[in-house]
Amino acid sequence: MSLIQYYREHLQLRNPVLIAALAGWNDAADSATTAIKFLIDRWKPVKIAEIDSEDFYVFTETRPIVRIVDGMQRSLVWPANQFSAHSLPEQERDIILYLGVEPQLKWRTFSECFLEICRHFHVSEVILLGAMLADIPHSLAVPITGSSSTPELQERLRELDIHSSGYEGPTGMIGVLQDACRRANIPAASLWAAAPHYLAATPNIKVTAALLAYVNSLLSLDLDLNEIQADAVRFEEQITALVARDPEASAYVRRLEEQIHALADEEDEDDEDDLEDEEEPPVVETAHGPATDLDHPAGTGPLPSADVLIRSVEELLRREREQGPPTDTDDSKDEG
Repeated sequence: MSLIQYYREHLQLRNPVLIAALAGWNDAADSATTAIKFLIDRWKPVKIAEIDSEDFYVFTETRPIVRIVDGMQRSLVWPANQFSAHSLPEQERDIILYLGVEPQLKWRTFSECFLEICRHFHVSEVILLGAMLADIPHSLAVPITGSSSTPELQERLRELDIHSSGYEGPTGMIGVLQDACRRANIPAASLWAAAPHYLAATPNIKVTAALLAYVNSLLSLDLDLNEIQADAVRFEEQITALVARDPEASAYVRRLEEQIHALADEEDEDDEDDLEDEEEPPVVETAHGPATDLDHPAGTGPLPSADVLIRSVEELLRREREQGPPTDTDDSKDEG
């Protein structure tokens, strides 16, 4: 059985750019996959290919989903790895969107399938989206780092003030696919957004909006992002209001803010000492605010445990979804 199924095998695309995200380890707070879903909803692309799931997943870990259709019939949905195409007549290149799930098995074979589809449709470059959990507060701008496989792409990232991360350590399928593209001489870049670790259990629309803003600029897509950016503002306001109800949560977020500002001050001092030193800075200024060395945060000392905060915020968010925001009467009762 073929591992790849083509739905539009002979479709002709103009030097397409592939934008990709995978659910799982690379997708903190569903931020990267939500960005691809936003583009799918906006463009309504045509499905062109799919990587079969049978060889790549442990289905006791990544389970298929049963859904009810028309109130009676049950439909089984397997983990999907789909490629969809969208034509941009006003642009010089078309777009392929890839939305998938990080596999548990046969990563090299999976990467070869991914590359085969890229070659089949003559993909000109690949943009991979990822998100990680980090010790950052929800109240500050979303830090974005990036890496690329070619000097040309690296220069385009620098023009957007996207700097490389100094991270070394375990990687996920995003890192594997980027390396596979490099070996296949397909230009590839990855954009990584940092998501507050205490909001891990909920889709973080603010992080998604930040990723989309950078993709929009990097590829000159001319997308109207006003609506999702407004959603991001409302999301931040909601989280701020939830955190304000809990003194311990408020103190924790303030500590994170102080740590980021301290890192920014350190970077400003380093810049004054050596303006040309850009190798792995603890903080770099981006167009949207400071980006930190998220894997090894510095500052005024170790942060306290966030376990209580995580439980509190997740419980408040769950309650908000199920019951709606509390009324003034409820607040007054709590205060009494």
